[in-house]
Amino acid sequence: MASQEIRISLPGMTKVPLIDRKEDVYIIILTYLNQFSPVGKNFNIRPSASFSPHIFGAGKSFVGQNFLEFLKKFAEEEKEQKETEVFNKSSSGKIDAKIFSWKHFAENILLVCFELGESFSRAPFPSFRKALMYNIAMATAECNGMSAREIVEFTDAAMKQPSVSLFVQYLLEQFQKQYLFLMIDELSHLSYLTKYYSELTMKQFIEPDAEYVPFRKFFRVLRDLLMTGKVIVYLAGRTSQISARMSDARSSSMSLDMLRLNPFNLNDINEYLELAIYSGKTLKDWLLPSDGLQHRFAELLKKKTGGIPLILKNTLVALAEKAADLSQPVINDDNMESVLDDIFHSVVRKTTTFIVPEILDSATLLRYQFVLFNYQLGTVFPINFAITLCGTTTYLMDLVATFGFYSEVLGEEFKIGCCEFILRAHSNYKFFREATELFPLSPFSYIPDTSTAKGVFFEFVFMKIFRFRLLTFLHSNSSPIVHSAIPGIFQGSFIEQDNVSYSMESTKSNDIPILRNVSRSFSVHYRDYLQHCGIFVPKDGNSSGPDAYVVFHNGQTRYVVGFSFKFYHKTEFSKTNIKEEAKKFFKGVVSVLNDESFSSVQLRFQFVVVCTRYDQSVGFSTEEHNIVEDASGFVTQHSSGSTLNESSRSCLQLVIVSQRNLEVYLGRDNVETLRKIGEANRGEFSKDFSVWCKTVFESMSNAYVSSLETEQSNVTSRVTRNIRPRTNEENRMQMEELQLLT
Repeated sequence: MASQEIRISLPGMTKVPLIDRKEDVYIIILTYLNQFSPVGKNFNIRPSASFSPHIFGAGKSFVGQNFLEFLKKFAEEEKEQKETEVFNKSSSGKIDAKIFSWKHFAENILLVCFELGESFSRAPFPSFRKALMYNIAMATAECNGMSAREIVEFTDAAMKQPSVSLFVQYLLEQFQKQYLFLMIDELSHLSYLTKYYSELTMKQFIEPDAEYVPFRKFFRVLRDLLMTGKVIVYLAGRTSQISARMSDARSSSMSLDMLRLNPFNLNDINEYLELAIYSGKTLKDWLLPSDGLQHRFAELLKKKTGGIPLILKNTLVALAEKAADLSQPVINDDNMESVLDDIFHSVVRKTTTFIVPEILDSATLLRYQFVLFNYQLGTVFPINFAITLCGTTTYLMDLVATFGFYSEVLGEEFKIGCCEFILRAHSNYKFFREATELFPLSPFSYIPDTSTAKGVFFEFVFMKIFRFRLLTFLHSNSSPIVHSAIPGIFQGSFIEQDNVSYSMESTKSNDIPILRNVSRSFSVHYRDYLQHCGIFVPKDGNSSGPDAYVVFHNGQTRYVVGFSFKFYHKTEFSKTNIKEEAKKFFKGVVSVLNDESFSSVQLRFQFVVVCTRYDQSVGFSTEEHNIVEDASGFVTQHSSGSTLNESSRSCLQLVIVSQRNLEVYLGRDNVETLRKIGEANRGEFSKDFSVWCKTVFESMSNAYVSSLETEQSNVTSRVTRNIRPRTNEENRMQMEELQLLT
């Protein structure tokens, strides 16, 4: 294969290889060709453009800026065969392709690229349409080697053309080309241009959202260029207004076809190592002492960087710089992963701005949790999948990119992808830590099977609603009673009998603290953590004890509740099994109850078991009311030989939550959704989980977050929304925090 190279100004990096983007370049050409009827050049369908809304670093701009170089590369490969068929690199399916010649387009395309940046408004025309034409003419001259004087003369002559068609014809004739390839980058900046061009905000009919108006106007102007039949348009830039096929180009009678731009696979990474040149040597020669290490090293690079082009490049450059300082390869079989981890901070500093959202509020937390959970599960979504959380509807592809995740496109569907470097950056940043604390799995964990996924999802939903309800009552009532805030779950228990209220004591700001790292013996982590109000989730869903702890204070009494979640539908799991598990919990609390250092506080312990449904295979006596039992009999003799103090015997309680009360707590619709999830086989689960997950998340959003805002517009809105852009000082502090991570 003939290699192509791109010369760049990155220090030390003198050659960036053109890693295979044949499928994406082909889609751009095919989008152009498919506009026309088989005979002649009459438009057969709507005028069409290609666009790429992917995350920063995915290679959007690179494809456009090097479009002609890619065509030349594919034309050389084409010499051995007269016609070319293109295959989908990311799946085994064959593209429904037209046959065409790469060489034809390589020889007849005029390349024009520019950004919708601040410089766009310097065009000496008050009309957006005229300003766009001016920027196209200017970029044509600049991209094709004209001198400053020639640029002025060329642009003036182009702007004097009396129609759009003649304008395009003039550009092509000056360079003796047949097609104008036009890449418009940073499409999201279009919103900023409205302050210069009022026509972008002018409504032509009733608009549901003013944010969409500039994009509709832009596409109507762009359509006139496409109607010439000589312009191939590629748009790059992430914006929520056109994040999927259901885009606002529709109202302008034009269509958009999205590029896949999937991350590099292992073959691509190997090719990058072999062809990229750093200070006169290939990256492979700088980094690897032998060929035998290359395959494992490429696999590690894929795991750490996800194959995201910019992160991969930054990682390899950081390693090459280290190798150059040492004057020898830095990778060997023993240190491969540790060396990659060591340069993590250098890589993250170059991508920080693009992985932390500008607004840090509870709505953003909920959106992040939706994205993270479905990434861990590997859920497959339709390309136009949208979700409404906290009153805002967002295309998932845009939401995914907001947090630094990427979309792995599979035909008309996609799944969420990410890499360890970005997840490490998230886990080391305070905001993202809070977003992941209710997950039994770490952000680096994939959910291994369907059964585990169902259980993890149920636990997350239960505890998320628990926290929302507690926050609602904590900030909307003068005396927040727990059993009122958490209806049904504590029915008949001493939480209800004692009218326990949740105290603001030991909480910080307007939040309920959560601790994940509870993994030692009960007496140790009680001494270290469980003397304060809050929610405590054992590390990695520690199966040797409760799935979550909640601590309440009521005067001089401290209530420690251990929750155990059971997502069983068709099983022989019974009350006997529950009692065996409860015994383990209560035996652990004996030493705490007998410890004289805690004698100033009265302690009460509950073991609360939550099942998603009682059916005939679960031997419980009732479905209407909770089962509440004195649990002191479970620990009449401690394993160490010490007996439970007589005064503590009434302080242990087992609670099994009834199905009726679970429905009151979760809401009947959520219970029905969880029932469907529980009964689904593996195929049904994979096919339908995206919709089920959306239903539950939207329900949580509408029932809890939104109610907080309407009920308490002053205090609670600060708790739940706190929507404001970060200041420059906060951005600076955020950068410093990430740079100082260890």
